Amino acid sequence: MIIDIPKSIQIIKDFKPLETPTFNDGNEDAFRYIVWNLYYRVTEALKSFVVLFENERYYDSFIIAGHCLETCAILSYIKDNPTYELCRERYNKYFASATLGRLKYNLELSYNLEKEIAWQAFVSLLKLFYPFGKYIVKEKEKEQYEEIIKRINYRLGLNKEKIEILSKHFVPIRVDEYIKAFVKNTAYFDGEQFSKFYKKYCDVKHGNMITPGASFEHNSFEYFSEDGIMLILGIMYYLKDFKF
Repeated sequence: MIIDIPKSIQIIKDFKPLETPTFNDGNEDAFRYIVWNLYYRVTEALKSFVVLFENERYYDSFIIAGHCLETCAILSYIKDNPTYELCRERYNKYFASATLGRLKYNLELSYNLEKEIAWQAFVSLLKLFYPFGKYIVKEKEKEQYEEIIKRINYRLGLNKEKIEILSKHFVPIRVDEYIKAFVKNTAYFDGEQFSKFYKKYCDVKHGNMITPGASFEHNSFEYFSEDGIMLILGIMYYLKDFKF
């Protein structure tokens, strides 16, 4: 498909995101705040795409388009459900998955929790994770949730042992699950294309397609530019009817 690139870039530039609501610190439901924060991150990624594209950084603009897709898919996973209760349930799973990742990463940064800064960081993250972890604990272990938390809620011992417990008993949502949900939620305008773009994005990002000796100037425009623009335009089409 041949697209009018200058016209498409102007369409992206002209996109007007919804105004982010004002939140009351300490008195606001984190659910609503995080949904709008995801929306804000998507719209900011649109701006980053244009800056990179107009500076002929086509590889990087495609990477930011893929990042935009991932974030938008998470937003849709939480938001596009028939009931408020299901929205909350999916939010809980998302928050648990995201916090689990941060918790494990924090533990990986040190050998143990002997240092005060490491211990305090662990305590803070565990407090965030605790109310939500039950939403991603393995189904057959739900009744043992409190016991599992007790097994990691102590300062002594090696961090790798705590990481092993977390990995063994919790199943976080994979990014491709968000993408599958997004494809389903956008079936009304052929959202299946998002799955194809995501596969290409993953191949490019993890394979680091630009290698020494590659003819970058010759290949990058054709290989990355049109797909990046088509992906961003599809996301914009989804965002134009955004309601929450």
